[in-house]
Amino acid sequence: MLGIFTKMFHLLEALCCQLDLELASHTTDFDSSNFSTYSQALQRLPLLQADLETAQHSQKVFQEVATYVALVHGEENPLAVDLLKQSAAKKKSVKALEAEVAKCTATVKRGYSEKEGPFVKCLDNALQSFGVQRQQYFGGAFIGNHVHKALKVPNIQTLCTSISKMAQEKLPHWSGEVAGQVSKFITAFSLYGKCHNICDQNFIDEAQACALDQAIQEFMAFFRDTYPEATVPIKMHLLEDHTLQWASNNHVGYGLLGEQGAESIHAKFNRLGLAFAAIKDRVKNLTCIVKEHLLSIEPQLVAAIPPPAKRVKNTMAM
Repeated sequence: MLGIFTKMFHLLEALCCQLDLELASHTTDFDSSNFSTYSQALQRLPLLQADLETAQHSQKVFQEVATYVALVHGEENPLAVDLLKQSAAKKKSVKALEAEVAKCTATVKRGYSEKEGPFVKCLDNALQSFGVQRQQYFGGAFIGNHVHKALKVPNIQTLCTSISKMAQEKLPHWSGEVAGQVSKFITAFSLYGKCHNICDQNFIDEAQACALDQAIQEFMAFFRDTYPEATVPIKMHLLEDHTLQWASNNHVGYGLLGEQGAESIHAKFNRLGLAFAAIKDRVKNLTCIVKEHLLSIEPQLVAAIPPPAKRVKNTMAM
């Protein structure tokens, strides 16, 4: 199911965003000006807030001392005049710092485009290396064919290890922890790949149904243990609680229920139509097409078809 793959990919993408922020705290050498501005603001904000707090306290002290001196010795007293000038200067400094803090706070709240971080870009480059180009609309969504490609074992390795390789280069002090996280994602994608491969078949017999049940249990157990804070979307619920019953009753996976499943059946009927094009009678033509399709999705029916009757030689003619 596309939704389950997307769920796990977003978890992987969240790890990349976390690594991007960690990288931002060590360097500002990014291709993206948007990300660079955000990372600089994120680093400056706590320093500016500390400076503002110090300046506000200093200005308050100068104001209180200047007021006391002016009340005791008069406003014309040189010390009082000097303290009032310093208090006014401190007030201007406080206003300038408040403006800087407000600007940095707005930048941090506005955030940055997750696609602009180096680790997220690395993830997209890995996808493109095996022919997966995310959609430009709907937030970079995937399509069904993308899942087929991405869940192949070599492509899972390519996708996940691209992160650990960049971590070794950019964040060597995090490389060990990142390698552990990447290993978990490889396992998660591989376990789901087993479920997907069985569900995507045209026919599921009893043995495959048992294998599907085992694969689903292993995947869901690993997912809950590894990502306890992650939510379980409705498609994971369908996979865990309803897929086996569906496969046992109908002997097909969920692939035929989607838009692409309908399109694949349409294409198959077109191919069968070409194969039986020599049968001119419309009813007989359609009957042959439907029978052939039925036997392809229910191969156990082939055994029930009686063998063709043998021709009896005409001995009289001899």
